[in-house]
Amino acid sequence: MLNEEGVVLDLEDSTNPRGFIGLPLKVESEDGATADEMVATSRLTATRYLVRLSPGFYRGIAADDEIEYDPISKSAKVVTRGGNIAIQIFHEGISSGLVESFKKRVVAIGGRVDGELETLLVITFPIGIGFPAIESLMATLPESGIEWEYGNVYGEDGEPLGWWE
Repeated sequence: MLNEEGVVLDLEDSTNPRGFIGLPLKVESEDGATADEMVATSRLTATRYLVRLSPGFYRGIAADDEIEYDPISKSAKVVTRGGNIAIQIFHEGISSGLVESFKKRVVAIGGRVDGELETLLVITFPIGIGFPAIESLMATLPESGIEWEYGNVYGEDGEPLGWWE
C-alpha cells in the first residue's frame, strides 16, 4: 500500500519479513535514465526515517543513518550519520562460490550483507573496522569482472565527505 508520497507502507509479507518501510529514492544512471530504488527504512517522524539497510544504488547514505526525506525530489538528506560505511560491489562472470566465500569474510571481520542481486552485492561495515581492513578485504576480489565503490564516503564532486573524522 502506498501513501500520498508514494512511500510503501505495508511490507510485512514474505518478500520483506522485517516489516520495513520502502522509501522510493531517485537514482540516475550514467546515461541519464532514472528509476526509484526502494530503500528499507523505519519512520521516525512525518519526514524523517532511519535507514535500515544500505542501498544498492542510491548514494550518500548507509544503514543506521537518520535521513530527512523529500517526497517531491525523492531524495534524502542525512540528519545524523549512523556510523556505517556502505559498499556496492558490481560483479559479472564471478562464480557463486567466490561470492559466498567473500560474504563469509565480510561477516568474519564485522561487516554484514545488506542486499544481493544477481550481479550486485551490498555490504555494510561499522566505521570502527577502519578503511585499511575494508580495503584489504576488497583487494582479495579478482580485478576482472568486479567493480566496487563506497556508497557514502565520497560526495558528488568526488571529494571525501569526512563524516567519520
